[in-house]
Amino acid sequence: MAAGIRVLSLLIALDSATVFAHPGAGIVVDLRGQIYFTDTGAGVWKVDRQGRLTRHPGQAIHWMAIDKRGAFAQRDIPPGVAGHLSLIGPDPSLIQSSDFPIAVGRDSSLFYPQADGDRVKIMRMAPGGSPAVFAALPPIREVDPEGKLKNVPWINGLAAGPGGSLYYAERDAVRRISAEGSVSLVAGNVTVPGCTPPPALEGSRIGTGLRGLDVMADGTIFVAASGCKALLKIGPRGVVEVALGAEAAWTPTGVAISGDDVYVLEYWYPKSERREDWIPRVRKLSRDGKVTVIASVRRD
Repeated sequence: MAAGIRVLSLLIALDSATVFAHPGAGIVVDLRGQIYFTDTGAGVWKVDRQGRLTRHPGQAIHWMAIDKRGAFAQRDIPPGVAGHLSLIGPDPSLIQSSDFPIAVGRDSSLFYPQADGDRVKIMRMAPGGSPAVFAALPPIREVDPEGKLKNVPWINGLAAGPGGSLYYAERDAVRRISAEGSVSLVAGNVTVPGCTPPPALEGSRIGTGLRGLDVMADGTIFVAASGCKALLKIGPRGVVEVALGAEAAWTPTGVAISGDDVYVLEYWYPKSERREDWIPRVRKLSRDGKVTVIASVRRD
């Protein structure tokens, strides 16, 4: 095991049988402006301030959050039975999740989803504390492979927002959880005009397929519409617009905001079950609308 890595487990009692294979969505930016992102086919990559792309300790799993204060770097996270967390640190302290989205709040608390029958609870664990229920979510409904609408015990993305709030993504909606734990709708029935899915999702029922998201200080949300090869911008009043489109087989999966810049994790997502065929890259959307490819992984 590489130095500085401790592999830990966390109780996230969600049915792993419900999780389908898909590319990773983890991307974060540290206090020095360095970018870290998950590669479901290889592990974790780092982009330094000079734009150099190098391998970083970490696993080839789906989700990632950053503990910028290092609150969890020197303590164990409670062991669990479903889902898996890896803590990489201490500089920076990255937390990876195998199956379900996680977020670290402004107060360094760790937030994660936990199933409650066919519903979802968001759990909060403060540094040095024990897990406690932060919010009970309203029913999340999706169309299953047989075309039936049913409640599902998962969310597609989770991010910390201003004022102690959290935001989470459903397949076609984004909701806000206040610091007091109340849930409200930010944008529902989200669609993308002229939606074109990546090759791997052609013929699926995923629709808009919202996944990773992040939130600016003013409440503006950027969320990956993986089912439509688009990055969406949702204003504080819930107005939705396409901020960035992806070409060919590329599609966004994760988002990280640093200052006024938006970093988007995208995957080349062909019709293949081999994770090595899902190739990640990172693009930056600047405040002035300029789009730049920051890093692109090559398979040797």
